[in-house]
Amino acid sequence: MPYVKTREVPFARVRRLFIGYGLDATALAVVLGCSYNTAKQRLEKPETMTLADLDRVCRAGHVPMEEIRAAIIK
Repeated sequence: MPYVKTREVPFARVRRLFIGYGLDATALAVVLGCSYNTAKQRLEKPETMTLADLDRVCRAGHVPMEEIRAAIIK
């Protein structure tokens, strides 16, 4: 049987990082100043987050920007 490398979902590390810092959809909605549904969509698809959103998460969510960058790059 050939070796098949499974691919990770894009930006899954960003989602895990936010969850690790306690930013579930409810907390992310407060940090971003948006509705619960919008925050849930952004958490499910972190690639849709803008630079301003990531800056808010860094400042108000207390997630170090270095960790956000590392999660995006890897």
